[in-house]
This record gives sequence, structure tokens and C-alpha cells, in this order.
Amino acid sequence: MSHSISVYEKVVTAICQDREIIYKEYAREWRRRGHDKEEFATYVNYARYANELINEKDFTLKGAIEKAKQVRVSNAPIPEFLFLPSEKKTILRAEEQGRIKAGEVIKFKGYNREIIGCNYTKLPEDTDAFVVFSGHPGAASPAVYAWFKHFRHTQKAVKLIFLGLKDNQGNSDFSDSSLVYNVGSEQEMYRRYFKAMGVSHEIVDECISEAYDISTEDNIIRLAEIKNKIWGDKEVRSVMFGYPVYQTRIATEFAWSFARMEKEGKCKGVNFIMPSYKPSQNEYERYFSYDNLNGIASDIIIGNCTAHPYRIKGEPRFDIGWGKYPEAYKKILPLSLVYSYPNVAHELAGTDMKVATILKILRAIQHKTYGYEQPKKTDKQISYNVLAMRRRLIDERLTSKELIHIGYNLSKNEYLERLQACQRW
Repeated sequence: MSHSISVYEKVVTAICQDREIIYKEYAREWRRRGHDKEEFATYVNYARYANELINEKDFTLKGAIEKAKQVRVSNAPIPEFLFLPSEKKTILRAEEQGRIKAGEVIKFKGYNREIIGCNYTKLPEDTDAFVVFSGHPGAASPAVYAWFKHFRHTQKAVKLIFLGLKDNQGNSDFSDSSLVYNVGSEQEMYRRYFKAMGVSHEIVDECISEAYDISTEDNIIRLAEIKNKIWGDKEVRSVMFGYPVYQTRIATEFAWSFARMEKEGKCKGVNFIMPSYKPSQNEYERYFSYDNLNGIASDIIIGNCTAHPYRIKGEPRFDIGWGKYPEAYKKILPLSLVYSYPNVAHELAGTDMKVATILKILRAIQHKTYGYEQPKKTDKQISYNVLAMRRRLIDERLTSKELIHIGYNLSKNEYLERLQACQRW
């Protein structure tokens, strides 16, 4: 392995090789990352426990992760993977790399449609649908703002498609019915966000169906089903609202799948528009847990969204042309696998499969311990975001206080008439 690896990976590698763990050999980087000596002993204990799990006769990755989340290995909690300032800058650069910018046009060999990047506040007039998905709780806010801006510009109520049940790694939990937004499914979370803006129930619920999609492949199948049901073979333009770093992966995988379905006659006429909006580069302004650079931002950005476009050989995706996997990503990738798998780190960073598997288990324990997706915490973050968006819409006269409170219960026609009048005021 030519690139440098983190102290977290070094310890796990030593355990896998049955070498003695001597603190002073790791102390310099361990302290530089913000840990103390006592935490080192705790980390070693957790790493050894994860190693025991994968050596069990009936080992399965999913089973080991679920078991590890429930077991108390030490009196102290597992130390987090703490990223250095230079690594955080790398994560933010990767986030920017995955984002499609306004004015950008992407074409793939063997695909006769263009994927267009547009400013999310100035989308094409003939847009047919907003697709809100990806699991990120903040994905609805730019979609809401864009929807109201688009209506002001065109007087057209774009159809709303919400996708998502939960993540396929078993981390999300929508079972607490006492919450306001983070309930039922990702789809329901987005639906309730639009409801909170007072959008008529006839608009919000027009494209609702039972959620089952928990993966990119499922998202693609579900979108094709909805497209066929509502539009048939008609050409449609869909704006894909998710977390911005996901856009390049969408471009490569969604386009590949819809090109294949078009050739097979299963789904025709889908055109993708990527809404361009930029997350804050200041980590202290990123209040959603999903944007926390020491939390799961790296799992989303490095471990998932900017990893898969590099994995083009034999995979169901187009080649975006990014070339060789960046050296700077290789140290971070094995620590960012909560939404990915050990083989991804093995393929792209050369990480030993056993080491990558242990690191994934440790990351899952951290995920549970520190509540990266804790439902009540996420619900409070969405509530804060909802209040901020309501204020913005009212301040810009895109809607009114009255419509926010009563609009959901109005018919589509009455709501749009009153919204139009409100925006003229």
C-alpha cells in the first residue's frame, strides 16, 4: 500500500496481523487527532472485539454490525474517527467535485440525452417534476424554495415525486410516531416538509405511493414506475433534488439505467436536470447531522457518492471521466463505510478486506453511539430548517402566513389561485 493510512487503520491492521499494540508507536497521530491515552485503550478493545466478530464461524456483515451496536465492549464509549483539518478540506473538495454546477452539460457515449445543471432558482419553464429523494433531511428545503420560485415565474405547479423508505444499511429509524417530520419513511419526511409550507394536499399527495425503495437501484425502479403511470411515453424533464454531492452518481447510474430501460421499451422519455445549489463550506454552519464532517458527511461524500463513479468496470453506470482515484481520498475512505461496503475500500484504496470490514463495524458502532441519525435529533434539525424556510418564503412574498397555515387543506385550484394572488401582492 503506497499511500499513508490513518492511525485508526494502523491499529486495526496490527490486530489483524496479531502484532503487539504499543501506544507510543501510535501516540503522536492519536493525540494530533484530539484523543487521549485512555481513549486509545478503549479503541483497541473495540477493534479487537470487531476482529473476534468477523472470525466467528457464522459471520455475516449485517449480523455482526447489529450485534456490535448492542454490545457494551468497554465502560467508555468508542472513540470517534476524528478528521484532521486537511482531511476535512479534502471531504469538502470531494463534495464540490460530486456537485453538478449551473450551466454544466453532461453527455455520455451511448446515451442520446443531455444531463443539464441549472441554478435551482431558475429552472427551465417546461420542467415537469421535482424528484425529492436520497434520504438527506435537508433535501426538501431547496426543492420547496425552487417550487415556489418556479410557480412565481411560470404560474405552473410542478408535480412532486417523493422517493425513499429508509437506507439499505439499517441506520435510519422512522418508527417514532411522536415526531413531526422524521416519521414513517424518507418519502413521508419530504411530504411533511411540503405540507408544513402549506402546499395543497392535492399537490403534495398527487404522486404518493407506498414506499419500498432503499437503494439507488430501487430509486430508479420506483421513478420509472411513477413516470410510466403518470406520463406514459411522453417526454418529461425531472429535476433531481437530493444532497448535492450525489448528483454525479445520479448522472452516471440513473442515466445508465434509464438508457437501458429505453432500449428495452420499459420506460421512455426521461430527461434529467440537476439543480445547482452549494452547501456551506463552513462546517459550523452545517447543522444537519448528515453534514457533520466528523459525523457521517465523510460516509456520504467519500464513502458513497464520490466513490461509486470511480467504480466503472463491470458496473451499471456510465464513465464520468474522473480518471484515477485521488490519493487524498484513500486515507479517508476506509473510515467512511457506514453507507458502503468493505470491497469499495479494497477496490479504490487497496485496503485489506478484513481491515476494511472491521473499520466498517467500528464506524457503525460510532454511528449508533453518537446518534448520527438519532430520530429526535434529526426531527429537531428539520423543524429548525422548516421555520427558517417559512420565514424566507414569507419575506420574499412567495407565500403568506395564512397560506402556510391553511393551504394544505385547500383544493389544488383554490390554493393556486390564492398563491398567485399572494405573489402578486
